[in-house]
Amino acid sequence: MIPERPLMLILNYAPDTDAAHALWVAERALSGGVNWVMLRVRELPARLALEMGLELRRLTRAAGALLSVNPYPALAEWCEADALHLPESALPYTPPAPMMLGRSVHSVEAARRAEAEGCQYLLVGTIYPSRSHPGKPPEGLELLRAARQAVSIPLIAVGGITPERVSECLQAGAQGVAVISGIVDAPDPAEAARGYNTN
Repeated sequence: MIPERPLMLILNYAPDTDAAHALWVAERALSGGVNWVMLRVRELPARLALEMGLELRRLTRAAGALLSVNPYPALAEWCEADALHLPESALPYTPPAPMMLGRSVHSVEAARRAEAEGCQYLLVGTIYPSRSHPGKPPEGLELLRAARQAVSIPLIAVGGITPERVSECLQAGAQGVAVISGIVDAPDPAEAARGYNTN
């Protein structure tokens, strides 16, 4: 089910989010080659994100792409998401089959725990300085290399990924990359997505 080379768009959904713009970004990015969208809900009850999640489900299905929901199991089930994604610190949870389980990890120990828990993929980072985590020192490519040695499941690099950095992430052991601002803040999300797929 996981693409050979994932290009994941992470959409943050918070109280001040312009939902219509976020959906436009997703639709354009999918047309440019994004093959996985994660809806990351922050500071909102799951039910308030349901309409957004259902529309993303429609868009991703039309594009043949995956949908992950982070971090609400109920929202993931309501939207018939392909994966439930959990933060590193979240309690273990087993989603109903055939839904996949993924986690964000920031250490080799967390990667090992997540694989033992039954996760099918991991977001590993923060690899580079990131606008979404200002002031947080990046773990760097060293974490990606160490995690690749420690676990066998697919790894997706996240944090400050630019098109120019994709190849070194892949060489360090990532199967693909996840992007927020590099696509969301671009004038044309489709063109930005194509840039990530040509490196």
